[in-house]
Amino acid sequence: MNRFSYTLRKRAAARFFILALFVAAGIFLLTFFSRFGLRSPVLTEISPSVGSAGDILVLRGQNFGSSRGSSYVELCGNRLTESGYVSWDDDLIKVIVPGNTEDGLVYVATRAGKSNPEFFANELAIPVEMPENPMFSVPIITELSLAEAAPGQIISISGRNFGSSRGESNVYFSARREGEREESVPNLDGYDTKVETQKYVGFLTPSEADFDFEYWSENEIRVRVPDGAASGSVFVATSEGRSALQPFLVKSRVGKKTWTGRHTYLIQVGADFHNIKGGDAAAVTIHLPRPIVSALQPEAIMTESNPEPALLDYRGNSIFQITPADKTSAKNYSGARQNYVVTSCGMESEVYKDYVGLFKERDRMLYKAYTRADEIIPADDKAVLELLPKIVFQVKNPYRQAELVFDYFVQNYKILPKTRNGDANPLDLIDKKRGDAYDFAVLYAALLRCAGVPCRILSGVLIDSDKQTRNHWWNEFYIENFGWLPVDTALGAGMEFKAFQGEPNSGKYFFGNIDAQRVAFSFAYKAIKQSLLSNKTVSMPRSFALQSIWEESTADVESYSSYWIVPAVLGIY
Repeated sequence: MNRFSYTLRKRAAARFFILALFVAAGIFLLTFFSRFGLRSPVLTEISPSVGSAGDILVLRGQNFGSSRGSSYVELCGNRLTESGYVSWDDDLIKVIVPGNTEDGLVYVATRAGKSNPEFFANELAIPVEMPENPMFSVPIITELSLAEAAPGQIISISGRNFGSSRGESNVYFSARREGEREESVPNLDGYDTKVETQKYVGFLTPSEADFDFEYWSENEIRVRVPDGAASGSVFVATSEGRSALQPFLVKSRVGKKTWTGRHTYLIQVGADFHNIKGGDAAAVTIHLPRPIVSALQPEAIMTESNPEPALLDYRGNSIFQITPADKTSAKNYSGARQNYVVTSCGMESEVYKDYVGLFKERDRMLYKAYTRADEIIPADDKAVLELLPKIVFQVKNPYRQAELVFDYFVQNYKILPKTRNGDANPLDLIDKKRGDAYDFAVLYAALLRCAGVPCRILSGVLIDSDKQTRNHWWNEFYIENFGWLPVDTALGAGMEFKAFQGEPNSGKYFFGNIDAQRVAFSFAYKAIKQSLLSNKTVSMPRSFALQSIWEESTADVESYSSYWIVPAVLGIY
């Protein structure tokens, strides 16, 4: 002890060290008692928990301290400045939410430490889900029942905003053809294409003629993959817009089709009417056929109509009405003209015969419609029933049956250079062994339908290289899970025509293959009902469209004369 005292007296450094030790101990004890003698702040509630800049934020809890002093509030990562505090009490703090506040945690900090956090959200930054109005929303596809299918198979499209009924809405499938344009048809030689426009070039829609639509509702569409569809995409389009593209594969083990080329024609259809006589109520109605749209004829856009039709498109016809007052000259002349830009495609097929089977979906509307007898196809006639087994024998394969009938026509029937009278019986071909293209197409369809193979007649015009046109008829037959195959028995039997380039195709080429030197106006016979039962009607058998009525005149019409032009090609592109 004496030695310790001596050291303190003699050494200044020792005295300083002892003094510093006592000071440090005092500070430690003061800090310990001041800190742990205080209670940490507890935050129990903030109100509002969702707000925006300028709002008063109330913090409730305990141990905040009676005055703020060096304490503070931390709001979403930022310590509030002096101007942000409204009041401070031990259990209640009020602050102003600053302008830069986003979403984050709220703390109260005192000398005793930080409180537990509470969450604050800026209402302007919260995403708000807008209620959907199905009447004003684009269609959305959520699921396809199949990612891969063959032509003719049904797929279900699930989603929303499809509409309670189809109306003008549609489903679109990719259709890749040689030379497919990437934009709508441009103006051609001064002809205005604004009357109608073609949307979604490079896609095709299910066919009404094939009964492809099975069901349509707000949330589900059931549709068959249309003939001519290709692997690529599928989407739904309504008046509100179109859905996103969904990937979709089209595959058939039956065979494949190859598009061999395309031609675009500017074609005119029309009729002239002279000397219409009758009372004030007299009127003549014209049913002017429109070119069809199909896998082989993907575009048919009206570019000009003179005059404007009463109905633009009714069952594939434009409807015009002419009265005696419609005089454009002293000779009491009137008429109708329409111009169309039509794209026609050639196609070649390769069919793996062993994979062709009997038609299984015999309840399908397509099968029923194209295997029955109708107004022009006598599939149930005795002469047809007797001829069929002599051609196909015991063969059951639909493709082989169609091929055997084609071969029989080429080997046994001669094609006439001119079209026969409209009232001539196509079944004369069986006995006379001679007939025109109409006779060939009708008998071919009758034999295939009799065999249970769906078959139809296409009517239109054949176009020679010199732009001359003539009425023509050919066929398509349907193979399940593959689609339609073209057949032109008249050209196969040697009917003359002028090819655009080189020698024209002939013989067996026209079974399952087709050229692009034609424009079609109807898939099958159309039974048109007359507007009034008292009207007098005019039909035109063996014309470029197959329909029951071409002209109607009211009872007040005394007389008139008419002349229908064969559709004329104004340009080839």
